[in-house]
Amino acid sequence: MTLFHETQVTRGYRKDAVEPGLFTRLLARIGYGKPEAHQLRAARDRSHGIAVSFDFVAPHLIHDRRIYVVEGQSRPLFGLVSKIAGPALSIVSVGDFASAERAIKGFGYEKALLVLDIDTLGTTTQAVEALIAFRKRSPDTPVVIGSGSFARHDFSMARGVIADASVRLPCDCVSVALAIESAVGNSAMRFRAA
Repeated sequence: MTLFHETQVTRGYRKDAVEPGLFTRLLARIGYGKPEAHQLRAARDRSHGIAVSFDFVAPHLIHDRRIYVVEGQSRPLFGLVSKIAGPALSIVSVGDFASAERAIKGFGYEKALLVLDIDTLGTTTQAVEALIAFRKRSPDTPVVIGSGSFARHDFSMARGVIADASVRLPCDCVSVALAIESAVGNSAMRFRAA
């Protein structure tokens, strides 16, 4: 018997077992058994109310926050944020940055979170100036920025002058969830460091 060709049926084989693949055979060689079909079905079934990590943003980070999403006409960020940030107080899609800032100011800059596609703000210089001015007026509001021109996601505080986390667009739910959690954490760390 070779690694890539199995000529006989193993002892634990059952009719409902998953056919062995390369990975399964490798695990069997080092002492791990082959997973049964019911084990794989249970791993895929999320009806038990347990979420896999990064499927949702941690509820304690956003349950009392209003999330404002600013983006262009296609609204992919709003759809992603809506999927992952259900426990938030509210999730609102606004047409432009000025409207989002007015809405945040209307609640006294308290417990808001801004998710922004900076490509909608015009040139890079205009976007940076607008975000610097916003951060001066509302330093405790976590900001997540997204752009198609970013080389990669950045969940660190490297762009801390303008944002707490950034994502390269287009992105997926996991990236947005990580960015939101990182932004809330990075924002809190900025205040502890100050």
